[in-house]
Amino acid sequence: MTEPLTLEPTRRPLTAGEQRLLRVRIRTLTAAGRDASRRAFIITGSIVVVLWILTLLASDAPWPVVTGFWLAMYGAIGLWARRDMRRDGRQMLEAAGRLESALRRNTAEAYDIRASSFAEFEEVEDEGACYAFQIGDERLVFVAGQEFYPGARFPSLDFSLAYVLDEDGQTVDLVIDKRGSNAAAARRIPAAAKLRLELPEHLEVRHGRLDELERVLGDPSVRT
Repeated sequence: MTEPLTLEPTRRPLTAGEQRLLRVRIRTLTAAGRDASRRAFIITGSIVVVLWILTLLASDAPWPVVTGFWLAMYGAIGLWARRDMRRDGRQMLEAAGRLESALRRNTAEAYDIRASSFAEFEEVEDEGACYAFQIGDERLVFVAGQEFYPGARFPSLDFSLAYVLDEDGQTVDLVIDKRGSNAAAARRIPAAAKLRLELPEHLEVRHGRLDELERVLGDPSVRT
């Protein structure tokens, strides 16, 4: 069985815009990571104060008893929340470190896509968005993933996907560079029809045209 064809990337330095974007993300992750423990006690304290007031209003117990109870709960819940928030904070700081490594390496693998039209597949459950772009008279490239829901920067007929690499060669970020304006899908494949298809992997290339997607993707109801 032959290996599926995939779009070939171009390895290049990061653009000035990509470097700025990485620096912004590094600052955001670093600030959030360092502030995680403090935020845990603030959030817990806000919740406990509300519950303390509601308990005072609804209970006949003396206020010192109610206050002592919720102070104890604040300590217990605060320590538990702080542990989880500190773990999340470490993960954010580690992510910032990987982005700093990517800045030092200054390398991205870019996939340039210039299409004449595209089809959009309706999402099934939470599998992510999926598109087929016509990049030649008889070539289709498939773009799929949670990062590609329709928005201000996607989809378009002229764009690139820049996968940013760290010093270990691992992908640590994705930057979508939209060169053309947003475009409307030439076809929309409903979920019921999509379930009958053998969908390719992300950036896989198939021979065919949008008007024959069902045949290209092996719909058993379509005669070949």
